[in-house]
Amino acid sequence: MAIILEEKKSFSWGTFLIIILIFSVIVGGAYFLFFAPKPAIEVLVPRDQKITSELSKADFNPSVLANSETFKLLRKYPGAPSVSGKTGRVNPFIKY
Repeated sequence: MAIILEEKKSFSWGTFLIIILIFSVIVGGAYFLFFAPKPAIEVLVPRDQKITSELSKADFNPSVLANSETFKLLRKYPGAPSVSGKTGRVNPFIKY
């Protein structure tokens, strides 16, 4: 009877490091996604509130604008040209 001995497989450090790297990326991503402290939104809100409050303080009087010389110098241009006659088919999806 013959006894067959299998060769011992050598330990691959490259594969081990790649597995550890993948595992650490997954764990790190989960930490930053679920457990890391969230950035404070309150830091952003006061800047936006400041801009909004400045806009709300603006005084707009349409009569002053309509009576200004610059507004009166503006010219009115005609609108889009009107198309006379029939345009297109009644049902554009039917065959010719």
